[in-house]
Amino acid sequence: MRIGEKIHILVVEDDPMIGFDLAVELEDAGFAVVGVAPTVAKALDLLERHACDLAVLDVNLGHETSAPIARALVAAGVPFVAVTGYSVDQCPEEFARAPLLSKPFQTARLVAALKRQLHE
Repeated sequence: MRIGEKIHILVVEDDPMIGFDLAVELEDAGFAVVGVAPTVAKALDLLERHACDLAVLDVNLGHETSAPIARALVAAGVPFVAVTGYSVDQCPEEFARAPLLSKPFQTARLVAALKRQLHE
């Protein structure tokens, strides 16, 4: 990534309104959103087609979790921040080392957590 280039981010969120709002807020914060994925399949497809520097993963995607996406991101060396309405001990082990924000959260807290991930 060159100086001045936008940071590309994938958003995984099954609620369409939350996903849309989050994408707008992240773009307003200076990120380039590569896509908003409501399912594991859609997220993995976006990851294959678009390089990303960071990701935001909603842990629970309705009838599935985003654990397979977390594994793919770890394998690719892409940091992510997890968001959830559940407690830490209810999350799959793939999220044990990721920053975890409880819903609802302030966008400023998410942006700060994402920027910390870039510098670790």
